[in-house]
Amino acid sequence: MARTRRASALVALAFLAVIVTAGGAGAASTAPPSWMTVDAAKKAVSFVIKMAENGTNGTFNFNGYARGDMTITVPLGWKVHMHVINIGEGAIPHSLEIAAVTEAMPSQGVSPAFDGAYTVQLVPGMGVGKSDSVDFTANQAGKYWMMCGVPGHAEGGMWDWFVVSPTATEPTVTFSKGS
Repeated sequence: MARTRRASALVALAFLAVIVTAGGAGAASTAPPSWMTVDAAKKAVSFVIKMAENGTNGTFNFNGYARGDMTITVPLGWKVHMHVINIGEGAIPHSLEIAAVTEAMPSQGVSPAFDGAYTVQLVPGMGVGKSDSVDFTANQAGKYWMMCGVPGHAEGGMWDWFVVSPTATEPTVTFSKGS
């Protein structure tokens, strides 16, 4: 009798573990981040990008990700809006630019890959608590850097990937590690 109860309890626990694991994995892999809003009818996507959101990479991060740990993918031809805020965890200025990938990481802001794909004060950076809106059309397919234009910040790891895909049907954000 005790052996039967023990076996039944183990089966029930195993079943519960399968349900919890399957539910958790599905939810984590399909849910878009809360800071992304998609309007498929207008072929437009909006992001809230928080610079220096936490201590990751010595506060040199976008939404807590740095060194290419985050990839934002947008379909070719979509309109992109980014509300960029310097949260200021590290109390230093930051900026954002979508830049063409080159052989070496630029030491500071360069010419943006898309018209309007950069924040004000690209090289000196925006102070803590400051924000800007970045609006552009993703009209050239390719893989780009989303980087900080303040001297030394991108080289210090304040960059992630921004991909414009001719085959994507909706915007996505993927993470390789980090927050």
